[in-house]
Amino acid sequence: MFQLIQQNDGLSIGVFGIGGCGCNTLNSIFEQRESEQAHLYSVNTDKVVLEHTQSDEAVLIGAELTHGYGAGADPKVGLQAAEESKEQLLTLINGCDIILCATGLGGGTGTGASPYIAQLASEQGKPIIFVATLPFSSEGEFRSNIAQTGLNELKEHANAVITLPNDQLIEVLGNDIGLFDAFKHSNQILHSLIKSLIDMLCFQGLINVDLNDFAKIMDCQGDAVLGVGKCNEESELTTALDGALNNPLVNQVDMSSSTGVIIQVNCKDEISLGSYNLITDTVRQQVSPNALVICGVSKIESLATNYELLVIATDASSKMVIDDLGKDKKPEEKKSNKAKSESTDIFDIPAFIRNQAPAPCGK
Repeated sequence: MFQLIQQNDGLSIGVFGIGGCGCNTLNSIFEQRESEQAHLYSVNTDKVVLEHTQSDEAVLIGAELTHGYGAGADPKVGLQAAEESKEQLLTLINGCDIILCATGLGGGTGTGASPYIAQLASEQGKPIIFVATLPFSSEGEFRSNIAQTGLNELKEHANAVITLPNDQLIEVLGNDIGLFDAFKHSNQILHSLIKSLIDMLCFQGLINVDLNDFAKIMDCQGDAVLGVGKCNEESELTTALDGALNNPLVNQVDMSSSTGVIIQVNCKDEISLGSYNLITDTVRQQVSPNALVICGVSKIESLATNYELLVIATDASSKMVIDDLGKDKKPEEKKSNKAKSESTDIFDIPAFIRNQAPAPCGK
């Protein structure tokens, strides 16, 4: 008889939140973390933000350069800050088997420090995957150009980069949604992606995706596609998979050029062979016939839903796919999110917006 669930106790996963956006994401991950193998590190040039971030270790980079007052939206300062703190960053990187990073591009710390951290990890032979947000087009061409430059540099060193354009939040959630709610929704998306990766790597199953499998797929590099779909009934698995691969919150996905794919099925109860084959066949039909496809199945009793599908495809000409986090809400409930936020903490929104406010931000 197979032992379907087994904690992979020897694996250490480093989850880095870099810059304001990354640190905000760590707050939601910290509160819902279930695996002790995931270690959360907040990295920033802004001392005030670090003091309000929940993580296992806070790293103030470039303390002598910025004195803890941030990078001033200058990626060069973010890079210099990371270079100043190289040894501290290397210590954290060398303590991890796999590194997952959340960051925002278009500002100073995230844009400047993220490629350097990716470079350090690459030099140490550590698989590293980034989930990065891109700025709103309303923030201007200057900020957009900074983000694009940072994204190009990031792709040179990271094994995979998954991007989430903030403009998609407006298209899907509408202009009337509260600012705090919009960014919390973005953080929730990042949290869902990272948590699914942690579950896949920390739990072994009947068919297991191990560290070597993950590293082999990540070696394909290129643009990355990562999709998460969830459902409670086995009959809804195809709908969950379709939602993961065609979510309106991100750009349309073309996986046809992908040369490396991981399909992970997590479930509370046993999944039928027919459903498993249907999932794998559906994904295989969307990628290159010569693609390396690795499939895994694990039973995880702590899942929030009965079934969870994770698809990672590398060397693709697409950006990202995610699960529909709002699919359980009725249309009228989505619209009701117009202005009320559960929190008024100024650290729930990025520094560039806080800095535009008339009231001082504590620096």
